[in-house]
Amino acid sequence: MMHLSLYFTVVAIALLFSFAYSTPDTHKNFVGCLYNYPHNTTSISKAVYTQTNSSYSFTLDFSIRNLRFYNVSSKPLVIVTPLDVSHIQATIICSQRHGMQIRTRSGGHDYEGLSYVAEVPFVVVDLINLREINVDVENSTAWVQAGATIGELYYSISQKSKTLGFPAGMCPPVGTGGHFSGGGYGFLMRRYGLAADNIIDAHIIDVKGNVLDRAGMAKSDYVRDPIPDVGLQCLWPFFYEDEAQAAYVQFTPYGGRMDEISESEIPFPHRSGNIFHIQYGVEWQEEGEEAAQRHVEWIRRVYSYMEAYVSKSPRAAYVNYRDLDIGVNNDGYTSYSQASIWGLKYFKNNFNRLARVKTRVDPLNFFRNEQSIPTIVLKGRK
Repeated sequence: MMHLSLYFTVVAIALLFSFAYSTPDTHKNFVGCLYNYPHNTTSISKAVYTQTNSSYSFTLDFSIRNLRFYNVSSKPLVIVTPLDVSHIQATIICSQRHGMQIRTRSGGHDYEGLSYVAEVPFVVVDLINLREINVDVENSTAWVQAGATIGELYYSISQKSKTLGFPAGMCPPVGTGGHFSGGGYGFLMRRYGLAADNIIDAHIIDVKGNVLDRAGMAKSDYVRDPIPDVGLQCLWPFFYEDEAQAAYVQFTPYGGRMDEISESEIPFPHRSGNIFHIQYGVEWQEEGEEAAQRHVEWIRRVYSYMEAYVSKSPRAAYVNYRDLDIGVNNDGYTSYSQASIWGLKYFKNNFNRLARVKTRVDPLNFFRNEQSIPTIVLKGRK
């Protein structure tokens, strides 16, 4: 099988979250700003949902994949489902003017719900309408918008070619925006690397609303030494507990092409030396906070037990399996040193490079969330 390289449209917005201050009338002024944004190329009115809109709840709930966050009280004041890039630009500009935080949703699979939950007034940018895929068989490339799912990408490729494929994940409903931005591994990883390793161009929207063309571009663990038999034998009793009826531990082997790509090639750093990656998961059908807490505590105990058998200094983690237990930013200013507690686990030495880029392109730290890349404050400034 041959594989495609991808061009990716508005990938950056899938990672952008923002912070600002608001007033009770913020969302009304914000909506007015959206409608009056002078550079909208099409009407935005059919892409805006406030809490009084009859389709608001359906639109919000449609892509909530983690039911822990289905009935939370912190809901977006506004949902925007952009029909084109100008609507994303309008949302970024108007959010800054009117004190709204942005949460951006591609497929809605964030383990911590950060694509549709926040503790401050916020707007959800749902990319559900931006899912166009154009496959160029002759050049073995494709343009993919960030609202498309990986299942839609696979289907589009199969309709054009029986010999081309793309090395991404195994879960068809996962959105390409978040999946590719965090790395994106799958069955073809050892042959072709990650999804992100095969993205050759990206259209990015920055904090000023400019479209840039950038060419060339749960819980988790990484294991660098074999786990002894006794380690695995003592793991099994956890799975006899009541909370483990729908639990799993998934081992994904590394090596091959993953060993050949430098840790600094893209932000994803987990390369040579890793034997395999572990994903821990637990699901439950019981309702109520007490049931949720029991199951969450179960997976925390499993994660704690495995500490002796996985990577150390830091204990590495995969950003697409976001885990707020390993550290979060402050509500206000967060120092680079404090953010490094979680940042080094996800990005290792690339975290410093990411923070420097963040400082250059978003110096006021408008785009942020509980685990967003911090800015580096220059000496004498804060």
